Amino acid sequence: MDGAPGFVAVRSTTGAPPPDLDAALRRLQPGAATATAGPLRIATWNAPAPVPGTTLLLSQEVRRRDRAASAAEVGQLLAWPGEALGEMLPCFGAMTWTGDRVTACTDALGFQHLYVVEAPGWSGVSTSARVLAALVGRGLDADGVAVQSLLGWQLHDRTVFAGVHKLSAGHTATLAPRGLRQQAYAERQAPEPITMDRAVRLARDLLRGYLGAYLDDHPDAVLQLTGGQDSRLLLSAIDRRRRVGLRCMTLGVPGSVDVEIAGRIARSAGMRHEVIDLGGLDELAPEEALRLAVGAAGRLEASADPVARAVLDLAETGAAPGPRISGLGGEVARGFYYVGPRGSAEVTARRSRRLGDWRMFANEAVDPAAVDPAWSAWAREVAHDAVHDALEASGERWFAATDALYLDQRMQRWAGVTESAVAGSRRVVNPMLDDRFIGIARDLAPADKRGARFLARLQVALDDELAGVPLDHRPPPRTYAASRVTSTPARLRSSAGKLGRKAAQRLGGERRPPAGGAVLTELLARRWQEDPAMLVALAGSGVFRPSWLDDVAAGRVAPTPGTAALMVNLGVAIDAMDVRPDRDADHIARSTRGSGPAFTQF
Repeated sequence: MDGAPGFVAVRSTTGAPPPDLDAALRRLQPGAATATAGPLRIATWNAPAPVPGTTLLLSQEVRRRDRAASAAEVGQLLAWPGEALGEMLPCFGAMTWTGDRVTACTDALGFQHLYVVEAPGWSGVSTSARVLAALVGRGLDADGVAVQSLLGWQLHDRTVFAGVHKLSAGHTATLAPRGLRQQAYAERQAPEPITMDRAVRLARDLLRGYLGAYLDDHPDAVLQLTGGQDSRLLLSAIDRRRRVGLRCMTLGVPGSVDVEIAGRIARSAGMRHEVIDLGGLDELAPEEALRLAVGAAGRLEASADPVARAVLDLAETGAAPGPRISGLGGEVARGFYYVGPRGSAEVTARRSRRLGDWRMFANEAVDPAAVDPAWSAWAREVAHDAVHDALEASGERWFAATDALYLDQRMQRWAGVTESAVAGSRRVVNPMLDDRFIGIARDLAPADKRGARFLARLQVALDDELAGVPLDHRPPPRTYAASRVTSTPARLRSSAGKLGRKAAQRLGGERRPPAGGAVLTELLARRWQEDPAMLVALAGSGVFRPSWLDDVAAGRVAPTPGTAALMVNLGVAIDAMDVRPDRDADHIARSTRGSGPAFTQF
């Protein structure tokens, strides 16, 4: 995969020189080009050298709603930040250098991950949390590590690095003579209630117009088609005549339900279907598997699952070129986190804990056997508090609060960071991240979103024939389009099956690995057995039990994919800060939630 464009800008705020940027770049971005203007230092990589008066676009596909936008237009928007920036389709970010200041921005959903630092005597902004962490030198963030050990991704503006924070959604960051200024360019409007019928009409017309305009601009585009609902909505929004000969691709294991459904739909529409195999990892050498995982962790800035990302990165090397149409975003309109029957109830700590334990911590949490019991108990409390804080901050009742949690936290910090990792090197559009579609989803009542009712009604309105094709392991969308008081037998069976699987997963401590994740994890374990010295940096962490790491090195236990993900991420994070077990004591910053267990040197 070609590298995504990146940058770092630092500015002295006291007249004293900022930390040694060149040293950090030599280790982390050795090909970076640098420029200096008084107290301001700027570096770029995988991009043109920094020049005053120019704008660096951070994604390959830059669109303002349903039309392309140029670097010149983006530069004008950054010169006078306002609501127009909120019309840029995520994943979007940019940086401009004008005179004695640098301004960077992320999109309205915060998908493009930018990071900021305010330190004594200097401040900085970058696409790389690792570069800033190397400059700050404060070590790992205890709360950030704790949250990621349960979720597999981050909440709020946290990173795993102390003193390094994510730029908030819908914000610009400016390095000016007085330091770092973070500013919202558009205030989010309060939801305005909308009827189901009107929401369906608006969304139908929006998607049809968007897909038509995009295919006019890119006739060679490839639709990423799955057996699920979201990509089917996008296909349904494409005029039937344009579907004939349209290229589509499916990431999956040949013979799986997902691939079979996508293939059936593609054949019926006369599309050209390509299957990108997520299997076949067994032939990888353990050393290559580790290289892929470490590379993925770097692109994710150690803040999401590098095992799953590495599997996808490897599979994508066989994908045909061309702009990609992706269905990311539909889940914001189906009540993904609705737990319990009382949607109008208040947010309470008990409800927040239940959501965390049953829904949010189920798949990517670290294996309890791998970590120190005291640390594990403390980390769970930190993660529960972080989830509850996010829910309370919305100011909404229970279901609406979980909608805000999904959009503002999971979509931004999980989906967003993975999109940031690829959008700079691949042309990708997600039409359902358009600010108008997100607005429709926010305006809908939870009762209309629950159980995918709105999305099912939208599917019927776009293409009733495809509404009758079953989803992966679920009934056809038409089943979910019934009135809210109606539950068909098929829908009840599907819901009961989901609850049963989730209960078994929770009670049995199961972790559902990503496709190909189990195979890649096994290869990582073999590599650690070949070279146990790689585990030394983790042995004194206070997170992983040294005896468990000894068992991994001896081949007596196998890490789960979620556990391997945290191991790789922390290894990459430690390496970025250039800390070693024989020096630099106490490099993990203390928790803001009390001291927690005693952390020792990685």
